[in-house]
Amino acid sequence: MSKIAFLIDENVLGIDRYLDTHDIHFIKVGDPDAPAKGSDDPAVAKYAHDNNLVVVTNDENLVKQCGFVNVPFVTVGIIDLAQKVIDYASKSKIYDLSKGVKLNPS
Repeated sequence: MSKIAFLIDENVLGIDRYLDTHDIHFIKVGDPDAPAKGSDDPAVAKYAHDNNLVVVTNDENLVKQCGFVNVPFVTVGIIDLAQKVIDYASKSKIYDLSKGVKLNPS
């Protein structure tokens, strides 16, 4: 069974540094033998398709292109990010989410 490999879009800054600490195989847009930085979305999606890669991006247009050529993708939109903030804040004693105000930490 082969491992899943990912193509990280240039708009997902810093994720490569985190993934480097895990056993995740990936290449980035801009790496040698990958699409150059600034490549258009159809070229990135085609490269991923031709090389059996899963695209990691938060670019809605690239997500659409991946759909056109049947390329799997991983994305995090603004709603996903907002939910993470809400989840974090709800575990904290600093914010009263029912009123949307910061409480006095004591």
